[in-house]
Amino acid sequence: MGHQERRVELIAKRAAPHLEPGEQIQTGFVAQSGSSILTARVWTFVVTDRAILIVRKGTAQRLPRDFPFGEPSGMYHTFQIDRAYKVHRQYYAEIRAADAALRGTRADGDPPDGEPR
Repeated sequence: MGHQERRVELIAKRAAPHLEPGEQIQTGFVAQSGSSILTARVWTFVVTDRAILIVRKGTAQRLPRDFPFGEPSGMYHTFQIDRAYKVHRQYYAEIRAADAALRGTRADGDPPDGEPR
């Protein structure tokens, strides 16, 4: 099994207990928060067809699926949801995939979560 397959498997394993029935993972990546090596925390972001899950130590925060992460550049891409997160460039393909999937959902005319179809 290659490096990419192991990353996908790890993200799916971390997400599994927090998925709703029928919910599909679109992509995932690892991010960190904190300003120094002493305060850094690592988070797994799992982007599904319904939500963004921020997973850490067996717990998950579920956020609406309407957040674009933005075009990454440089060594680390920074974005702000509930705090500032930094993503290493090795996950830039996953960030782009998450935003592409969101654009696809919006283009299909799917309403935001919680709104009737």
